[in-house]
Amino acid sequence: MLFSASGVLGIQRYGSEFYYVSRQAAIALVGVTLMATLSHFPYQKLSALATPLLFLQIALAAITLYSPLAHQALGATRWIRFGPLSFQPSELARFTVALYLARYLSTPKPPTVQGNVLRILPVFVLLFLIFRQPDLGTTALLLGVVLGMIFVAGVRLRYFVGFGISIATFVTLAMLYSPYRRRRLLAFLDPWADPQGSGFQTLQSFISLYSGKVFGVGLGNGNSKLFYLPEVHTDFIFALIGEELGFVGAISLVMLFATLIYLMLKTATYARDDFGKYLAIGLTLSFALQIAVNLGGVTGTLPVKGLPLPFLSWGRSALLVNLFLMGVFLNIVRQAQAPSAAPRAAPRPPLARK
Repeated sequence: MLFSASGVLGIQRYGSEFYYVSRQAAIALVGVTLMATLSHFPYQKLSALATPLLFLQIALAAITLYSPLAHQALGATRWIRFGPLSFQPSELARFTVALYLARYLSTPKPPTVQGNVLRILPVFVLLFLIFRQPDLGTTALLLGVVLGMIFVAGVRLRYFVGFGISIATFVTLAMLYSPYRRRRLLAFLDPWADPQGSGFQTLQSFISLYSGKVFGVGLGNGNSKLFYLPEVHTDFIFALIGEELGFVGAISLVMLFATLIYLMLKTATYARDDFGKYLAIGLTLSFALQIAVNLGGVTGTLPVKGLPLPFLSWGRSALLVNLFLMGVFLNIVRQAQAPSAAPRAAPRPPLARK
């Protein structure tokens, strides 16, 4: 699908229809090797690295804002460039945030609210830096991971509701007070109001999905990749899948993703320890929310946030990190207890109990 989506663009920009797919394939080989290695690396050893990795992540995010190594594209400085190589640190934040919170939630916590806030303050420093890049999509995704993990941990309802309302207010204000994000929000509410401007991408996505009908126009025969649909090889590759493989192909992909998420959640319930359980929940939320936001933007059920579709969209940093995350998760799977042998977990006390 990536070859179909990027072939014409590769010829136009670089003179080769294999430009994108060959580079993605090379990173996929590295990522699969890394995944296989990490699947045998005990995830418990990562607990000691949680804090150093989070502060390293904060440093990398700061480099994208305040260093000559920062690389700007499409109005955002989300990448670090070393010669011909570039890397998007915010992709790795999906792991470091989940790892740090898994360690925090699985160890004894301070007895006061203030102590707990100080413990998780570095996470919000990181989120602020990512938001400044600007990258509201990744910031919102990570906030969703934080919210989901503390909910599973049994945080008191009033704290959870207050945190959820704060997140919703922050995201809403961030969209309303930014002209670019405001245009995206208005395009989501009524893309037909500006069909040649802010609503163009959404409407072209609708046309692509509609054109596929039940069985699609055939692999490689889609028209959306002929510069009708912007970013078809990245954020909107699902629209091309719907066009070329039809409803059958699109719904099959959704079912595959749903099966993956179900199996990840099932594994989390059989993790050997609290750290593994919370880490599995964090990684599952990371995948599930990214898939939901991407598909929501393509189908018009959510505002477009610029998040790639895991394992399919063009993006070497995203693919490498996704395979890295899956390697860590596979080690949790290897160590998971059989359902019949899994002990019933004792209820955990609420966070920040005085």
